Amino acid sequence: GHEPVLPGEQCCPLAAAAVPPHPAAPHGCRAVRRSIPRRRRMVNVGGSVSEVGPSGRPPSSQELYAAGRVIGYKCFDQNYDFMKCKAKDDNPTACVSEGDAVHGCVYGLFKQISSTTKKEFDALAKCLDNEDLQPHMCKAKQAAFESTFYAKTS
Repeated sequence: GHEPVLPGEQCCPLAAAAVPPHPAAPHGCRAVRRSIPRRRRMVNVGGSVSEVGPSGRPPSSQELYAAGRVIGYKCFDQNYDFMKCKAKDDNPTACVSEGDAVHGCVYGLFKQISSTTKKEFDALAKCLDNEDLQPHMCKAKQAAFESTFYAKTS
């Protein structure tokens, strides 16, 4: 009988006849083509056209993961004030000033990272990108970035 094609895949009719049938392909199909695009890799971590900032670009996922622990420590007070405000009032406009303070802290921190530990930060962000945002795979680069950052900014 026919073997089912896995979700997100379809038979590739242009596969060469010399290729053995793919185990997930229906009868007569020689290969399976993925119709779901794979996650895009960052082409150049840290080397973008503009810097992270209010008038630049937003940080990428890899950059947020890389800076997450430092952001949590350095911007704790601003985040705490924002969360206290949101707990008191569900109105989206009630905590704009607190939200602006969080953004200002985070963007200021990215500027500080860029001027003090760009090489270590970019290495960590690239590692996270290559390892599908799994921080446990990049512990050595994380330690190098954080120790250098705190040594230069303390």
